[in-house]
Amino acid sequence: MFRHTLTVRFRDMDAFGHVNNAVYLTYLEEARVAFMQANDMRSLNRPERSTILAHAEIDYRAPAHLGDVLNIDLVVSKVGNSSYEFTYVVKREDDGALIAQAKSVQVCYNFTLSRVIRVPAEWREALVKFSA
Repeated sequence: MFRHTLTVRFRDMDAFGHVNNAVYLTYLEEARVAFMQANDMRSLNRPERSTILAHAEIDYRAPAHLGDVLNIDLVVSKVGNSSYEFTYVVKREDDGALIAQAKSVQVCYNFTLSRVIRVPAEWREALVKFSA
């Protein structure tokens, strides 16, 4: 399991005083990027070896509010030939309340050739370490 922690910002709020549902996609992206940086998947920004987000789903369980500290726990739930899936659990740090559960599928992609590629071997190594 990989943990990413963040604090809810004012700009994340909606008119109802809680985090807007669309902002959770940004939170998941922040957790994904932090995971990749922490696991030497830094070549992510190279056009010939990158990823695209193919699928995302989120189940909202409780609201988060300004100043809440959220822990996003990320697990690699599947590694395929050209894609991998992350499962996320978002909890409020102070009381452990379950805020959201989510999944995302990333596809390895070569932007220079405009085609899907296999998961690079060194990425696969890092991903397998965090497999469920």
